[in-house]
Amino acid sequence: MKKITKKVYCQKCGKELKADEKPCPICGLFNRNVKLTIEEELKPRSSLKVRQKRRGWRKFIREIIQGWFPSGDKRKYPKGIEKKRITDKEKDYYKEEVKDLKTGKITKTEELLSKHRH
Repeated sequence: MKKITKKVYCQKCGKELKADEKPCPICGLFNRNVKLTIEEELKPRSSLKVRQKRRGWRKFIREIIQGWFPSGDKRKYPKGIEKKRITDKEKDYYKEEVKDLKTGKITKTEELLSKHRH
């Protein structure tokens, strides 16, 4: 969310003025400096996705996903999720950890990949 603030100062004496104040009550000058400040909360939104494939095969055998991701359910996870996931088809292994960025709640899943259902 952006927050914009506007401050007006006398160019000669530096006194902060009201927007409609003419001239400066201290020195009488009409010239002004305007300072606009724009603040916005930035969140790191980086993610990593690594896939290991076998030569001659189209699909991956191992996948690692880690970082921030937008959620498909904006009502449930409006700020997105922090996700760590390991999928290993060769070892039949699946591990996932999902953190809700709004509440901080962490959900963990670790099971055989053949038993995993989305």
